Amino acid sequence: MRTIIIIGFIFFLFGCSHTVLSTISPAVSSYSSYGEKMKGPVVLVIEYDLNTANQKVKPSTHICSAHSYPIVVGDDLASSIKATTDAIFEQVVEQSALPTKDQMQEKDIQGTIYVRINRFYPTISFSRGVWETHGMASCDIVLDVIVTDSVNKDLLVTTVAGTRMAEGGRVHAFCGGGANLLSNAISQGIHETMERYAERVSNSDKIRKAFGVKRAN
Repeated sequence: MRTIIIIGFIFFLFGCSHTVLSTISPAVSSYSSYGEKMKGPVVLVIEYDLNTANQKVKPSTHICSAHSYPIVVGDDLASSIKATTDAIFEQVVEQSALPTKDQMQEKDIQGTIYVRINRFYPTISFSRGVWETHGMASCDIVLDVIVTDSVNKDLLVTTVAGTRMAEGGRVHAFCGGGANLLSNAISQGIHETMERYAERVSNSDKIRKAFGVKRAN
């Protein structure tokens, strides 16, 4: 018993790293005032800074302050954006860069969507009660979105954001339960942001008109 207490004290004092796993969280059934997908093809370009998407989060409180939570979310967030865009357009081509005018004409591309991850900010804090340690995690996500037509005219220039929180008591020994809280907050934050993104793009009259889709009765 004494050995377990000593080991626990060492972990608490010197801390350790708890990897945070995120999940793909697209919005594939968001509300739309239109009854069908847009055909495309549309080129999707997603830009994000690896230093923004991949972080090591430290608690903002003294409790568990020696611990860290590495987060690698870039691929999951990008995959969520792609899957959500697939739910809006019938043909989506993901590229690393926007196409040139000649490429647009050659491949009969009807428009482009440029999405930049402006902000990805997860946080976690802990408080100690009488019988248990309580954790609270949050995640703020902001995306810049630009949609253009086949002649590179802006159809939509907007920002979409999502913020979600996750909390729970009885955080696992050695503060490891914080990883699950962060994972939940991030996944829910991605999903909320995808819903805002889908609604903004899908319900844009300018975008629908450019792609020849009429509003559902």
